[in-house]
Amino acid sequence: MVDPWSAALAEAYAVAPADDFVIHTLELLHPAFVDGDDEADSIRVALDGRAWDLELEAGAPLFGGEVKRFEPLSLKVSLPEQSETSFGSLNLSLDNVPRTIWPKLQAAARVRASAQVIYREWVAVKSGSEYETDGPPDMIIDQLTMRVVTATQLRLSGTASFVDLLNRSFPRMTFDMESYPALFGVSE
Repeated sequence: MVDPWSAALAEAYAVAPADDFVIHTLELLHPAFVDGDDEADSIRVALDGRAWDLELEAGAPLFGGEVKRFEPLSLKVSLPEQSETSFGSLNLSLDNVPRTIWPKLQAAARVRASAQVIYREWVAVKSGSEYETDGPPDMIIDQLTMRVVTATQLRLSGTASFVDLLNRSFPRMTFDMESYPALFGVSE
């Protein structure tokens, strides 16, 4: 099995160098998220006190291989746990939604569709007086779908989980009498 993280991330967690740290990010994708030119867009946030310009992986759903800005945001995130009995889920909650994100969230509330959530980590290495990252993310957790969202005046909370492939019907096609009369002994 291939490790989901890079050697740099494994070293950062194991050794914890004083000048390196991990940047935790979230990207939310939804059909209603568009930019000023009505092109598909996403909400990209860094769980840090500053904005980061980070290079996305080549296979990203939007803007693959491009450098995009991840805005600073303070929110609580609990990553999916590994369990043999259930699918893990990512829980997040956000107090005081920023004005830059609020219009996209309002647009998403008007469209009945699930949001895709991508969690990424980059290792930031000190270079002189600045920190920089080296290319695409060092770890990616994708395939998360956010279906449950609650909002109050003070807090926005959501739960994203992996797709439950085990409980899906196979084949996905439904064989009914109208479409397949010969299967039911009906001749035309």
